[in-house]
Amino acid sequence: MKVVISKDTNKIYGSKILDLGSSMDDSKLVDLDSSIEVISLNPEDPKDPSWDDVPESDAFFLSYQFLFAVRDNQTLFEPMLKLAKKMKFIQSGYAGMDDPFLQAVLNETDAIIANSSSIYGIPIAHYVFSQMLRWNKRIDLHIDLQKEKHWMPNGGDGELTGKNLIIYGYGGIGKEVAKIAKAFGMNVIGIRRNPEDCDFADEIKTPSDFLSLLPLADFLVMALPDSVETRNVIDREVLKIMNPQGMLINVGRGSAIKEEDLAEALNSGEISAASLDTTKQEPLEKSSPLWEAKNCFISAHDSAHSLMSLPRSFNLFLENVNNLKNNQPIKNLFNL
Repeated sequence: MKVVISKDTNKIYGSKILDLGSSMDDSKLVDLDSSIEVISLNPEDPKDPSWDDVPESDAFFLSYQFLFAVRDNQTLFEPMLKLAKKMKFIQSGYAGMDDPFLQAVLNETDAIIANSSSIYGIPIAHYVFSQMLRWNKRIDLHIDLQKEKHWMPNGGDGELTGKNLIIYGYGGIGKEVAKIAKAFGMNVIGIRRNPEDCDFADEIKTPSDFLSLLPLADFLVMALPDSVETRNVIDREVLKIMNPQGMLINVGRGSAIKEEDLAEALNSGEISAASLDTTKQEPLEKSSPLWEAKNCFISAHDSAHSLMSLPRSFNLFLENVNNLKNNQPIKNLFNL
């Protein structure tokens, strides 16, 4: 079996990987199957070694090194797509599949394709709670007061216990957020198209219940993918319904929010705060009113960043390679 990975991945792991599966200790090392031939490439240089010389292969770890390289250098688009067409199975390092290169892979190759949606829930959930606590404990105010050498106690609401959290887009990320929320003693309602029981949510509702729940929300976490149904679901009318003491946190796609309406709602006090890890246009235009909107906390789509992401995604890749060998179902299989 031939598998293709980046040189960096090969350098870091060699013939060993960190197995982060739920059935094994996080630090345990396991050997790669000795029958696997590893082909390592430089994601930024199609001649190091030559991508043209890569034979038809069984699996390609299309890690973020490859995806970042083609994002930042469009001359790599066609050579990398040509490389992808040689693969039977491709494991994407991204959770979503709306990237232009991944769209080309989906539409122009015959490969079985899986995404990495299951590996980013933990760091994104940690981001969500860093932003909740940032606002709840008024951290920014404390920083400003320290700069001014001004002693003025101000604890905000003090704690998250008993707060109502609505998670719109209750998938893998939403469940990780809910898991932490229950440790804080929060009341959790998940919203998804197809409700199913979950140990971490008090209730699971459908999108048709969304508007009726909004006035109750102390925190609204958006974790929606981009689709026709999810674009601009947060607009002026929805923001007027929200709890005026509520905070909106978006870790899904920026297309879910009508940004001019959000800026107006923040400045007018219709809602108290917002944390945006994604925006419609990235980087966010310097002319956007969100930059200076009241209590609007912006990050550069980095909530998923973690030193654990590469080992987790590579472990998922290897798990799927083993699934291919053993004719088992592919984890995170993506269907058009």
